[in-house]
Amino acid sequence: MKKTISLILTLFIALSFAALAQQAPAQSYDAALAQQALLLSESTYSPSLQKTIMAYLGYKSIGSWNYERARDDLSHTAAYSIYSRAAEGGRQEVLVVIRGTANETEWALNLDLMPSGDLTLPYAENFYLAAKNILDQQSAFFDGLEEPFFLVTGHSRGAAIANVLGALLTDRFGAENVVAYTFATPRTVRGEYKQYTNIVNFINPADIVTFLPLPQWGFERYGVDVVLPVDDETLYAAASEAYAARDDKTGEFSASPDDVAFTHAAVEALSRLIPDYASAYTLRHAFAHAGAAEANEPGMTAGEFLSLLFTGALGKSEQLPQLYASAENDFAPLLQLLASADSSTALIGQAHMPATYGAWISAMQMK
Repeated sequence: MKKTISLILTLFIALSFAALAQQAPAQSYDAALAQQALLLSESTYSPSLQKTIMAYLGYKSIGSWNYERARDDLSHTAAYSIYSRAAEGGRQEVLVVIRGTANETEWALNLDLMPSGDLTLPYAENFYLAAKNILDQQSAFFDGLEEPFFLVTGHSRGAAIANVLGALLTDRFGAENVVAYTFATPRTVRGEYKQYTNIVNFINPADIVTFLPLPQWGFERYGVDVVLPVDDETLYAAASEAYAARDDKTGEFSASPDDVAFTHAAVEALSRLIPDYASAYTLRHAFAHAGAAEANEPGMTAGEFLSLLFTGALGKSEQLPQLYASAENDFAPLLQLLASADSSTALIGQAHMPATYGAWISAMQMK
């Protein structure tokens, strides 16, 4: 609770969006706006406090949606809030803030990449459906605004949906009226697609979430990627210092060149395990040997393995001893990597946290 209050107080002081409606389409990022958007994204986990803050800053709460989800609700929607205020010149500033993954059900939705079963789609259908749901749900409100200017933001799952929603809003209202800032952003699109310089994605190369869906499957992101310069020793020291000063930190600072190397090795191991999306859910890998399991032989799909891994349930799974049954099975390279001594937090840990992103953005202001 103390950490939440500290975060909210930080947001109180830092979040102003004073010139939001004067923002030009983002050709590069604005560090101050990026920090503000990141804090706003982070506060989606405390929606009542977020509303209090935004009211103090002069924003009207238009509403919050989908914050309560039943465990059996597998609809591809997202929790989000919308705020609005009048700006100079009669324009309306509209903030769309999308929550990241909050429960095991949403982890399942993250992994359900193509719920329709159409594996040829040129986008990650799960994130597209959630973004389209927001646009459809708010269509009448958005269209009724006088000269709106939108800021769309989110972290992790929220970032992927914000990335797609930013593109949909740009198509509808024009790039001069939309800015999207996303953090720890999964991949959302593949094939030929429009370039959106008003969408900015902050990417930590030590954060495995930013490699999913796997690039080997052809997935990228709408907009411009700002890759955190974790191999710059001077900036690394500055980021570490900035992290130590943040109220929202949750552990030791991460995101070093060693963490990047570890994450890239994990992505390679995942790519060998899952060469294409279809095999993630159709191929049962045997525990006792390499290759597919026979019909009555113990095994697991890569999709089931990823679900255990990303929900933190792998270490508690009754199937864990069977996963380690053979050093020859298809899971062995990734399991061996996860068991390596130094970088276990790099795969799913501090590299993904908002405080790490915020610390790096602070360091990047030195350039």
